Amino acid sequence: MAAFKYFIYDIESITDKALLQKVLYPELEGQAEEAYQKHLSELAEEGRDFVNPAFHQPISLAAIAVDQDYEIVKIGLLGKEEKSTASIVNHFWETYKEKQPVLVDFNGKGFDLRLLELWAFRLGIEIGSGFFGKFGPRYKFSDDAHLDLHEFLSNYGAIRYRGGLNLFSKILGKPGKMETQGHMVQELYDQEKFFEIDDYCLSDAMDTYFVFLRTQVMLGKLPLEREQALVESAKAKLEEKNQAEGYFGDYLKHFSYWEERLD
Repeated sequence: MAAFKYFIYDIESITDKALLQKVLYPELEGQAEEAYQKHLSELAEEGRDFVNPAFHQPISLAAIAVDQDYEIVKIGLLGKEEKSTASIVNHFWETYKEKQPVLVDFNGKGFDLRLLELWAFRLGIEIGSGFFGKFGPRYKFSDDAHLDLHEFLSNYGAIRYRGGLNLFSKILGKPGKMETQGHMVQELYDQEKFFEIDDYCLSDAMDTYFVFLRTQVMLGKLPLEREQALVESAKAKLEEKNQAEGYFGDYLKHFSYWEERLD
């Protein structure tokens, strides 16, 4: 792969039901599904539906390699030939250690990157002390090592915008959330609809790329005219990916362009 500077990524995950049972419901030994359903019922009683990230397991990781001029070098799914959690997590950390890119995500400091760290712990993967140092990706204001777009756009939590990545994507005319949404991933996985999960993950990664470009316009690092040219170039790459592998079909159907004037 050609050299790249930015590594834009998104994760989809399911619940590790066996671990959840062992930690929260030891009395249900050997009954992982029963423990999971019990936990969902308890969350529902509290008006919640999101299982704590401690019990999440990555099953898809879409990544976009972007060069110093903000051009896409490659779009793909991590995991190499084997699409297991271990292969996905190992591939991510191998790529990070080899390339040392700027990590770019949306709420990665609250979920995606934290989950990858947890699984490095579980799998015994060496990340390296530089990652954890004061000015590495873990440092709150380390935008030159890790740019969490959610933190950037919310001024590090000073305001909470409703809609998350979906909001900012739709402002730019991009698809954002379509038919498939995050809360459906577990059900899709149980139904072995792995293509749909990967397609959804890739779509979120592309939304993240377009939001990233606009933040660079805000920072004065990228002229607006150049951003629009990059959007056109990215669309062409998506069309190629769709023709070759079938991904981005729905994304391209819902793809539109940012409108400068709002009436």
